[in-house]
Amino acid sequence: MSQAFIVTGTGTDVGKTYFSSLFLAKYAKSHGFKYWKPVQTGTEEHDDTTLVKKVTHCDQSHFLEPLYKFKHPSSPHHSAKKENTEIDLKYLNQSIASVREEPVLIEGAGGVFVPLTDTYLSWQWMRESNLKVVVVCSTELGTINHSLLTLECLLQRFIPVVGFYMVGPENELIPSNIESIQKFGGVPCLGETHFPTQKLEPLEFQQYANSYFDVDRLLIESLMDIGDIL
Repeated sequence: MSQAFIVTGTGTDVGKTYFSSLFLAKYAKSHGFKYWKPVQTGTEEHDDTTLVKKVTHCDQSHFLEPLYKFKHPSSPHHSAKKENTEIDLKYLNQSIASVREEPVLIEGAGGVFVPLTDTYLSWQWMRESNLKVVVVCSTELGTINHSLLTLECLLQRFIPVVGFYMVGPENELIPSNIESIQKFGGVPCLGETHFPTQKLEPLEFQQYANSYFDVDRLLIESLMDIGDIL
């Protein structure tokens, strides 16, 4: 069974990188996980790899460099065009295949229908990779619709979804939203973590992750396929 897995989201800026930072802060050292975002856009404004490094304070050995880094904050196919280039899909898929047996969190760019090229959508590389997928969902209003659309896209294409994880502000709708997504989506909720009330330094962030992320260990046990023996 592969150790690498993919993190996708129900859209842009729903919390994939926040989820990835929490996961790395909690499991990088104990389970040897690395972070990798193969395709990164919008580097003029921010770089997710650099951000995860900063907030988790994990050393360089826990990071793989992006295959593609584009300055323009847009979908990969458009960002690549702005720089007069195109993503080499064979190179991308071969690179992903090369790490499938390693403990690597692979963060996708945007949502599942984001184009990587003019003819190739994000769900296609997820299907070709045959890696497990965790869907990050927002806790905010509208999440039921966005989450169910994402899950339907993946499951109807026989992409192995482990479950979904909720991140975002705390609110009274969360229990009901989780119940609905599980009922109609057909996959389990693996946990929920809210945004901290203040900016955290790396040590504080690690403590926050240890205390509030994957509290019941449903996520890590689902990914490792070893049940209660961890």
